Amino acid sequence: MKTLAKLLYVEADEEITDLVDRLRDLSLEDEVTFVVPERARALQSPMNFRLLKRYADSYGKRVNLVSGDPRLQAMSLEAGVTAYPSLAAYDTGTEIHQPGLADEPPAPDGAPSTLVPGMAEAGSRTGSPGGVATLDRPRQASVISAPPKKTPAAPKPPRSGPSFNSYRPYVIGAGALAIIALLVGILYWPSATATLTVSGTAVKADVTLLGAPGTAAGSPDHFATQSVHASQSQTLPGAPTGQKQVAAVPSTGQIVITSTCVFCLGQDVRKGQVVSTDSGKRYSTQKVAHIGAGYGAQDTVPIVALTAGVDGNADAHSITNIENGGNDLKVDNPQATSGGADARTATVIQQSDIDGMRDIFAKDAVPQVTDQLKSQAQGQTVVMVGNGVQATAKSDHKVGEEVSGFTVTITVEGYGVAFDEKRVKQMLKSGLQRKLQSGTQLTNDVKLTYDAIDATTDGHVTLNGHPSGFSIPVFLENNIRGHLKGMSPSKAHAFLQSLPNVVDARVTQSPFGLPWLPLFSSRISLKIQEVASSSSS
Repeated sequence: MKTLAKLLYVEADEEITDLVDRLRDLSLEDEVTFVVPERARALQSPMNFRLLKRYADSYGKRVNLVSGDPRLQAMSLEAGVTAYPSLAAYDTGTEIHQPGLADEPPAPDGAPSTLVPGMAEAGSRTGSPGGVATLDRPRQASVISAPPKKTPAAPKPPRSGPSFNSYRPYVIGAGALAIIALLVGILYWPSATATLTVSGTAVKADVTLLGAPGTAAGSPDHFATQSVHASQSQTLPGAPTGQKQVAAVPSTGQIVITSTCVFCLGQDVRKGQVVSTDSGKRYSTQKVAHIGAGYGAQDTVPIVALTAGVDGNADAHSITNIENGGNDLKVDNPQATSGGADARTATVIQQSDIDGMRDIFAKDAVPQVTDQLKSQAQGQTVVMVGNGVQATAKSDHKVGEEVSGFTVTITVEGYGVAFDEKRVKQMLKSGLQRKLQSGTQLTNDVKLTYDAIDATTDGHVTLNGHPSGFSIPVFLENNIRGHLKGMSPSKAHAFLQSLPNVVDARVTQSPFGLPWLPLFSSRISLKIQEVASSSSS
């Protein structure tokens, strides 16, 4: 006797999707056998058999078929599904390899065999019934042959043996067993499915949650957080690429104005007095010169060349002329004038020089710092502080300075607040449930969203939650099934339609046409389908 796999009885009105769902639900079974009636809707095409076989392979299960219908057996074998003609054959391992051969009667003595020559002999050697090939028996093939000629019927011999009355107790017993079987079938075989389409009422809430380090669990609007921080820094050399026009610079220096008058009581030389060299280089005094009384009195004042450029640089003692000056004064430059420069284009630092170095470094550093923050969070959700991970650059020279080179220190840094998002969503769902009316419950279609604001580097954060979903009445399924048992289909439909928020109700039975629902609530299944309708704040 072989060990039976999980037996699944297929209802006549079930679809192929129902069989796939039942196959998926049996996660612990390696082998599943479907017992199929002749007019089963789910397996009326080879495509459905192939779909069933494909899903069975994807779930890692072996699937068998038990059916006496040769057409179903043929489609099963074509799809690669093992077929058995009956539960008794399945129990003994009598597997079908060609439909229609399992129930073929043996040929009468002397009649031509319907088996391929040689196969009958092989069948007799293995001890298998004619036309049936099992896993340990050779396959047999049927051929079409002419039926044997009928021989004249022999005259019936005179009736002998016991009379009908001797079999009466057995006939009565068989009738009683048939009646008991019929009653048991009426009680236990029928099944029904009640499908309710329920209108869900939209419900939403606004929930504010506060997070802080060290917050104890259990508070309805506070949750624990952890401050995380990560950074990378590097100093890199840079080259200036900016261009700036530099104007010509006049030469500067000092002159000494000396009095050559013996009896002069002193005099002042105005600011802007022009002095010059013999070669024609001219300069202007930058302040008033105060010359004292007597011969040799003098004062030193600064001068600037009237023409900018390198030509304004004069040698020492070359500035000796005073334009429009008296004969009692003389001028001299003890030192050479300097600083005169011609106009030119200078190379200076520009902001893009610094920003370019920052962006190149940040391209790799920002993801690395972000990963470091997530690593510190240890699987928790991280809300960034401020603008998240940022890169800053600081140069040792200012933008616009004329330099041949400079250095930039680049820092990539980020702060975050880590917390358990699962705990936060539980709190948001609890806040939504507090909005429900008595006797209602949330459906599975719940959205839990939030916005993080006011995150700080010390681990504080505020979450503005926006949970939303749909509510439906709480249906006591056991009570509903208990009320439906034995009820007529029309009354059952009216009862289901009267339940709160039910917009549609359907009752399906197996087998069809019974005037009542199963007498046991365990044979009635209840399915609830949800649809959205009205909204609520």
